[in-house]
Amino acid sequence: MKILIKPTKKIEEYQNIDGIILPLKNYSVEYENDYSIAEIRKIKENFSKEIFIVINKMIFNKDIDHLKEVLKEIETFQITGIFFYDLSLLKLKEELELKTDLVWNASHMTTNYKTCNYYQEKKVKYAYLSNEITLEEVLEIKEKSKIIPMITLIGYPTVAMSNRHLITNYHKMHNLKNNERLEVEEKITKEKYYLYENEFGTTFKYGKILNNIEALEKLKQVDFPYLILIEDGINHSIFLKVLDSINQNIEKNTPLDEIYHLIGNNTGFLKKETIYKVKKDE
Repeated sequence: MKILIKPTKKIEEYQNIDGIILPLKNYSVEYENDYSIAEIRKIKENFSKEIFIVINKMIFNKDIDHLKEVLKEIETFQITGIFFYDLSLLKLKEELELKTDLVWNASHMTTNYKTCNYYQEKKVKYAYLSNEITLEEVLEIKEKSKIIPMITLIGYPTVAMSNRHLITNYHKMHNLKNNERLEVEEKITKEKYYLYENEFGTTFKYGKILNNIEALEKLKQVDFPYLILIEDGINHSIFLKVLDSINQNIEKNTPLDEIYHLIGNNTGFLKKETIYKVKKDE
């Protein structure tokens, strides 16, 4: 079982991790900060553990030629893998004969072992599972798929994306600073959401941190391959305490009660099926 983090601070501040996830500048959405090719190269030179790069924006025809050059340069880094959303990455890996492994990162669509097996047959090594499936479904994918699964253990979950620059428009209307994140409340449920924006559009994050540590014991029992912790939006000192508690639990089976006090107990869909899931007739 390995721990990957998506950091917001200097890499050397994080202890007892197995790897990092670095969103690529100009090619990633959803994250608070990103990294240029030059920055990733420098990190690679000084970081001996696993490195994954995120390329998860929609790819248009005008992007292809530049993306080919980017992928060729990434290939020289010898990183562990690339998180991808757009299927152009799958095609370009084949066309360019790239050896860097891919992580199927289709947000809400990575939900079952049969589709995971399909992508595994297409030479995709990893799958970043959706936050909208139960622990039972997570374990089923681990058992029945040859792909290597990853799940979010801690982090604010993304619920939607828009190509529109909603925060910029809002700031113009209300004369706010452009670097502020926007908090909105849904009128009926009163649930809160955080909005982040970059040049490709606006990301909606659920206003409560997803905390799946309740599943940690079962995940340890099946030696689940990868647990992901996303720091975005979480106080840095709190994040480090949570990370330390998880490591202590994995190594020495120590209690995890402190984590609930630090970040709450929102388990999302871990214990409840989504209401829109299609079921077979009995």
